[in-house]
Amino acid sequence: MRGVVIAAALLGLSGGLSGCSLLSSQESTENTAATQSLQFLFEDTPAAPDLATLQQFPYPVTYVQFEGAPRTILVLAATGNHGQYWFSAGDEALTLWQGRIIRSSALERENRVHTDQLHNDPLECYLKQPQQAEQQQQQQQQQNCSSSWQRSIQIQRPTARYTPHDPQHEIVTLQVHSEFQRNGRDITEQGTATEYVAGKPVQTHDFSNSYRLSTDYMYVISSKQWLSPQHGYVELEMVNLARPNAPRGEAEVTRFQVPVTPEAQPRLRHFVEAMQQHFYPDSYWPGLRIHSDELDERFAGRHTGMLKRLRMLAEIYQHDGDSELEQAARQLAEQFQQWPMRASYIHGLDPAKMRSTLEHNPVLNARDAEDAYEVVLAAASSTQVGVSNLTKTERWLIQPNGNIRELEPREKLNDGQPGIVLTSIAESDLPPGFRDINAQLAMFLQHWDFSQ
Repeated sequence: MRGVVIAAALLGLSGGLSGCSLLSSQESTENTAATQSLQFLFEDTPAAPDLATLQQFPYPVTYVQFEGAPRTILVLAATGNHGQYWFSAGDEALTLWQGRIIRSSALERENRVHTDQLHNDPLECYLKQPQQAEQQQQQQQQQNCSSSWQRSIQIQRPTARYTPHDPQHEIVTLQVHSEFQRNGRDITEQGTATEYVAGKPVQTHDFSNSYRLSTDYMYVISSKQWLSPQHGYVELEMVNLARPNAPRGEAEVTRFQVPVTPEAQPRLRHFVEAMQQHFYPDSYWPGLRIHSDELDERFAGRHTGMLKRLRMLAEIYQHDGDSELEQAARQLAEQFQQWPMRASYIHGLDPAKMRSTLEHNPVLNARDAEDAYEVVLAAASSTQVGVSNLTKTERWLIQPNGNIRELEPREKLNDGQPGIVLTSIAESDLPPGFRDINAQLAMFLQHWDFSQ
């Protein structure tokens, strides 16, 4: 996995969190009956089964249809405090919360990786309060639920420089505002999703979502929802209902200890499922980090070495009589000491893929920690670091999921784009032996501690 590879390169580790071994026989048996039967019956079937067939399934199933695509089905693979995970036979997934699509996984073109402010979603309010028989009570209930909702969503999409040989992606933020109306069991949501750059709207997407509630007003049984700019709308029609999620409050930083067990090789998913109380539907999965005291010690040694290199760079510029570049190097060295960093084995993961691929479900083995691992999920902010008042610079973007790329000279970023932007000395002004220093600084910034 990318996070482990980069951690190993930076820290010189010979071993890390294992995500490349084959599934053991015990892990193989963890495949749900739903997934097995779906693959057996429908993996090669071009059309979705009829309603009567699906109603015989002993687990939750829904029809799904994307714009311009045939109707197919999804099966519920897991549910918990961070969402309901609905999978296709091809391992594409939609994550739902109280009937709303909050994330997608393994879709072509782009994926929604985060939706925030879910505790304020009026749709959840409508589901929490059953419909009253009398008109007066019904009106009072509708007054108690907000008719507007402001949140942000994050989309992972290809960059403008994306090619099959250099598949670069970026996470961008869209600001979303919605207004709701309810008519009995039918809810309509009129909204706008806007992408801003330098405070100005550059793309606006108007949408109209619709939801139909069950007769007991506890479920969304069908819906048409806008997912993202590239995918447009997704239509869902529930066949066999899943148990509704219990309400959760405002998302907090997730932090818990995982004890080292020398006699076992547990994977991360085991602890995520066992520690449900620490998670929220809008927990920030691109910001997931795994720490250990042993990794902290190794990182401290690398940190000391990098600080020496930055100070040596300043001394070279001083010897050459270049006061501007000397000041820039000293500024980098001073900032480097203050950056809140803590080494992590991985940089974000996809919680849906955690159920289907080993890359996103690492082993927490006994080799890399003495007593315990610490698992942390914290929302990533937009942060600017590096030099200022320098004539010639270069910029690097380090996103919370570990992606690093050098920015074009005039490239403007999306407002609210999560991660760190490093402004540093241009490579052409770096002396021999130091021309990799910006890439190395970017690798250190992958370990930014967003929980502080």
